[in-house]
Amino acid sequence: MHNVRSDINESKNLHEDPGHEQFPVDTRVITKIRLVTDGVGGDLVRIVVMNDQTTAQRAPYREYHHGNTGISIDTIASLTMQADRIEGTQQAIDSFVGAMPLHLDLSQSASWCCGVYNPSESRKRLYKATDPDDSTKMIGLLVEQDAQGNLAKVTWYKTQAAKALFSATPGELSFELVKDENGAPSLDPNDIGGWTWYYTTSVCSGS
Repeated sequence: MHNVRSDINESKNLHEDPGHEQFPVDTRVITKIRLVTDGVGGDLVRIVVMNDQTTAQRAPYREYHHGNTGISIDTIASLTMQADRIEGTQQAIDSFVGAMPLHLDLSQSASWCCGVYNPSESRKRLYKATDPDDSTKMIGLLVEQDAQGNLAKVTWYKTQAAKALFSATPGELSFELVKDENGAPSLDPNDIGGWTWYYTTSVCSGS
C-alpha cells in the first residue's frame, strides 16, 4: 500500500496554518479520492482535495465531493477508498469527476467532536476499516444520501481527536458494513469497537 503524501510532520509541505483537517494537505500535490463500490460497480463518491493551488473552478484548501445519484447507499455492503495524485489543472479535475455532480464543497478545516453523530438523512450506512495510523484500532465512515440519492454528508470516526483523518492518506483502504449483534446494519460506532469515538462531519467542519 502506497501513501499519497509524506508524513504530516513535514511541516514545510503543509498548509501554512494546518489546524485540523479531514484529508491531510500536501502543498506539492492535489489528491483525488474515489469511494468504489464492491459488487455494485462504479464510484459512489469522487473527492478532490485541493492544496494551495487555484484552478478556474476550484479554490485552494477545499474538498470537493461529487456523488453518484445512480447508486443507493442502502445497497452497498462494502467499498474501497482509492487515492492518488492528480495534475493541478481544471482539465484534469474535470476528467476525473466526469459527469458526477458536485454535492459538497467543504473547507479542509475540520473539528473533531467527541461522541456519536446522529445522522438525519433518508439513506445512511456506516462502514469500518483498520486505521492506517494504528493497526490495533478501527475507523468509521458514515455516508448519507437524501431521498433523491444526492450525497448529503460524509462523516468520519476515529478513536482519537486527530489533526487529520490520516497521518498519510493511504493509496487504498477497504471498508465493510457495520452490523449490530443481530446482523442488521448499524449506525452506532460502538458496534465497531468499544473505544471512545471522535467524529468530524460537515456539521462540525468549517464551511
